[in-house]
Amino acid sequence: MKVTDPVCHMQIEPEKAAGKTEYQGQTYWFCSESCKKKFEAKPAQYAKPK
Repeated sequence: MKVTDPVCHMQIEPEKAAGKTEYQGQTYWFCSESCKKKFEAKPAQYAKPK
């Protein structure tokens, strides 16, 4: 099952992701450390609204 990087919208497989982080009880996966850092700097900008 693939997941979508919330920053660049790339489809990735979680086991091959460059990183992951938790935000408001949800896990987000990233294609690169750069996307992870962008998300962590402004998570509300990238997180899906619940």
